[in-house]
Amino acid sequence: MPIPGAAGFQVGNPSALVLTAVIASLEIFALTSMTSIRAKSVALTKYLEELLLRPSLANDFEGEDLPYHIITPSDPSQRGAQLSVRLRPGLLEGVMEHLEKAGVIVDERKPDVIRVAPAPLYNTYEEVWDFVNIFITGCSKAQKGQINGHQEVQSLKGKDDKGWAQVK
Repeated sequence: MPIPGAAGFQVGNPSALVLTAVIASLEIFALTSMTSIRAKSVALTKYLEELLLRPSLANDFEGEDLPYHIITPSDPSQRGAQLSVRLRPGLLEGVMEHLEKAGVIVDERKPDVIRVAPAPLYNTYEEVWDFVNIFITGCSKAQKGQINGHQEVQSLKGKDDKGWAQVK
């Protein structure tokens, strides 16, 4: 029977494996400060935002508006290290497929949002640049129907897999 209250969260001896991970992370934090980590976080996220708003590969969209927009506040004091990016309807699966094939890990929030979080302790500006280029390519391919997720949406044209044109 579980012990009620805070006493139920007591543990005996932590495992050596857990302690090794804790010690390793504390050694990393001992080399820096939260002020420095936050400063790099703000800078990386701002760089990500700027690249997403003015991508070098934007010509892939042939004069159209970008197929996404950032829904996270632009003010660094109102956000953490992540940006939520809303994609046009029908693009999420194709873009996620492209990102996964490229080895990029983001958080997916259906029906149409990805969350991107450059980690200040180990992500670099070059990795943020690479992400944006991979993401833009994925958006372009999904829009052109070159990735499965969008092909399915295009073939349904607003209908579900049984052909219904409205929500049941």
